[in-house]
Amino acid sequence: MPTRVEDVPPELVVEYDVNDPSLAAVVHERLGEIQATCPVAYSPSNGGYWLVTRYDDVHEVLRNWEVFSGAQNAIPANLMARSLPLQYDPPEHTAYRTLINPLFSPARMKALEPKIRATAVELIDTFIESGSCEFVSQFAHPLPTATFLSLVGWPLADAPRFALWNEVILTGKPGASVEEDMQVRIGASMEVFAYFGAMVAERRTSPDVDDVTGALMRSRYEGSRLLTDDELLQALWLLMLGGLHTVRGTLSFGMIHLAQNPAEQRKLVDDPALIPSAVEEMLRMDAPVAPGRILARDFVLHGVQMREGDRILATAASANRDAAAFGCPHEFHVDREVNRHLTFGSGPHRCVGSNLARVELAIALEEIHRRLPDYRLDPSQPIVRHHGQVRGVNTMTLQFTPSTRTAS
Repeated sequence: MPTRVEDVPPELVVEYDVNDPSLAAVVHERLGEIQATCPVAYSPSNGGYWLVTRYDDVHEVLRNWEVFSGAQNAIPANLMARSLPLQYDPPEHTAYRTLINPLFSPARMKALEPKIRATAVELIDTFIESGSCEFVSQFAHPLPTATFLSLVGWPLADAPRFALWNEVILTGKPGASVEEDMQVRIGASMEVFAYFGAMVAERRTSPDVDDVTGALMRSRYEGSRLLTDDELLQALWLLMLGGLHTVRGTLSFGMIHLAQNPAEQRKLVDDPALIPSAVEEMLRMDAPVAPGRILARDFVLHGVQMREGDRILATAASANRDAAAFGCPHEFHVDREVNRHLTFGSGPHRCVGSNLARVELAIALEEIHRRLPDYRLDPSQPIVRHHGQVRGVNTMTLQFTPSTRTAS
């Protein structure tokens, strides 16, 4: 039987609801308090779940799939179908990853660079003459959306629909009841799956197109059968969520840190060779995803008894700011040399799209610091963040010296 809050020693019970929007602006402070006092804590919210915040423990949870299964990773349970391959464990997970890994190889992602760069330039061109932009809607969201649509071979004209769907799935309906909020998210998710189904059905007539959709449709599980429609939709669902939400969140959070640290910003303007390490620091400072797991068997962690069926939240955001793993963990340094962050996870479930995310983030920083070298936050426009297992920024406004449009 899974653990009940009544079974947990009182000193381990904490107030932490991963879906509480009020945590958006103070999440690092709250997680830091828990990290300092309670290596393994228990939150009674959302039916109850364990919470690990320290680097070594998060690393253990993420890599040890035999105990901490990926079969259920959402708190509360998933809105729609399972995500493939994230919510499968070996050996099924291994078979699916064998099909998907080549689609996101470093060489394949390198080939996407010209198209991603062209999109970044075009987006900047739309606001560079004005001297300001709402960064999320005008750059951080449309860049990965265009990349995703290009990757899967779907119409770029549908980007606004994805912007709306992702906003609803990510943030729900602010101010609504839990039940109403859930219905809104489920409704958007159903629309997404209907769109996916239509795209897959349409592609059946031309399965040889060289894009991710075509490659998935031609893939054979363990070398024998083709993927079913359900499997295709599950894989596309994960690629959409991972490809759009996480890059958007990391880029927006990262730009806030850079805008608040002019000396670090100037380093990137003066020395673009630092951009790869700046990307890693952006990933470390604000990991956008807090992975969930479910215990496949009883387990003792730090002397705390956990039971089969218990849920557990691995807070990568706090692990990445653990002083035991990183020097000056709350400081943002674009030239940090050792950066073994857990933003992409660890073990067999490590993010399949990490190569693509790094390419997108690097190109974004290159073009921003080449063309908007003096950006700063607009003090009259508050930053609006959202909180959940997928964290992010809703709105943030940047100001900069207006310039002319150019594609050079």
